[in-house]
Amino acid sequence: MFYQIIKVGKEEVGLVWDCAGKKPCVEYIYLPNPKRKLKERIIKDYPEINKIPRRITGGIDDRIAKLYFGKKAQVDLSYLNLSRLTGFSAKVLKQACKIPRGKVATYSGLAAKIGKPGAARAVGTVMANNPFPIIIPCHRVIRADGTLGGFGGGLKMKRELLDKEGAVLNI
Repeated sequence: MFYQIIKVGKEEVGLVWDCAGKKPCVEYIYLPNPKRKLKERIIKDYPEINKIPRRITGGIDDRIAKLYFGKKAQVDLSYLNLSRLTGFSAKVLKQACKIPRGKVATYSGLAAKIGKPGAARAVGTVMANNPFPIIIPCHRVIRADGTLGGFGGGLKMKRELLDKEGAVLNI
């Protein structure tokens, strides 16, 4: 298992990845923090990780940076380790990937799309525990009343990510 710190403007994003055969497999993405804090957290969360950073192959890091800047980029879900997720969580996260750049969906709307109307709170929990933020755009999911809801990187970051994508909110 490996890690990489990806420079995104003045900030840095942490990436934990491994190899699945000849293909890289993203295990976890850490939202921006100072480099030292990212490295400490990664090593704490993944004690077995190689302590020397290693760049992921396939240009995935470049795509993550583009997504962070609100630019159009796509990372195939086959590059994400979804095996540790419950079936419900995987279904929610896959549906969140369908929210177009510059648009938003509600927690309740996402619940309805996966055939679980009334599961808005459960969808919120999945978004809060999304191991692949930026790639899986949990920042595009808002509350039914039009307010932002929550976000692991804080509401300021959620707003910034949506602004970078050109999302218009009536809040």
